[in-house]
Amino acid sequence: MLEILQTLSDDQTALLGCGLAFMGATVMLMMSFHANPKNKLNVQNQIAQKSEKVDEQNDQNQRRAA
Repeated sequence: MLEILQTLSDDQTALLGCGLAFMGATVMLMMSFHANPKNKLNVQNQIAQKSEKVDEQNDQNQRRAA
């Protein structure tokens, strides 16, 4: 693995470093979002609201069909 890194040019090394930094920042952002209890409640509320809307739409579609 180390030999592969040594064969890369400066530009390729910089691009690899930027890609790794971007992935690391994304992972940290996702972890911090899921670690906040307020966000967990928000997501659960949004899921519940969406399922209620889908149920209401299904009821309306059944009423129209009848």
